[in-house]
Amino acid sequence: MLYTYHYTALDPDGRIVRESEKIDSAQWLDYLRANTERYGNLHDYIAAAFPALSQDNPLVAATIADDIDRIFHDKQPTAVFQYLMYCWDAFKAGTIPAAAWGAALGAAWQAGQRAMLDHVALSQSLVIRMFQAADKEALYRIGTDREGWADHLATLPEHVDIYRGVTTAMKHAETGLSWTTDPEQAKQFSGRNVRQASEIPGVLHATVPKSAILAVFELGKEILIDPTVEKQNLTTNYLSGTGLSKFRQNWKKWQAEEEKRVREAREQARKKQAR
Repeated sequence: MLYTYHYTALDPDGRIVRESEKIDSAQWLDYLRANTERYGNLHDYIAAAFPALSQDNPLVAATIADDIDRIFHDKQPTAVFQYLMYCWDAFKAGTIPAAAWGAALGAAWQAGQRAMLDHVALSQSLVIRMFQAADKEALYRIGTDREGWADHLATLPEHVDIYRGVTTAMKHAETGLSWTTDPEQAKQFSGRNVRQASEIPGVLHATVPKSAILAVFELGKEILIDPTVEKQNLTTNYLSGTGLSKFRQNWKKWQAEEEKRVREAREQARKKQAR
């Protein structure tokens, strides 16, 4: 499968650059072998570990993803998602079972410096198919570090309350995959989603049938919802009044801190270049 991944880095002059690259997941091992200066011995590691996904414990797929994320988190943060696309091809070809695919998907979804869909250009319909194809028990175990997906589902009401942090600049936010069952988490995410001072953060609230749930993750009480399933009681509450004024004051402070981190990173890049 040919797909595009995106990454952000500092160039030799300390400037932030945003690049993209197309990769054929069927040729990924050859790609790694041809780029050892960036990926080291990752080719050899995958070639040695991958057979265990079908022969031994399929949950090893998550361990491999965690290892890749830990090693390449800073220098090549997309490596874990490249691995995931390789697993997707292997699953479709029948090389690895649904449990291994679910474990890899669960680990990769929570990995990286940003979210999976920020790094990999995929259609929403494909992502939905990816989650629908995954073994639900494996996905639940990796996402929550617990067993018992069927038992968990049985404890939920027929219609589940879900929340999503948004801003006034976001379009079609109600059709997004990622929600949470915790309104406080949604408030926090709404603030993180603000990119300009003129934007106003807010929280979407809706109810969905529990059959719409694709996966759950302990981190952030995240719940993935099939956006093709109709939502009920959809409302949006945007921050206003003194709460909005206070948020904007803090947002300016956060922006100043972020600009400081960028300047420091640029200075470090210049020093490395000068050595």
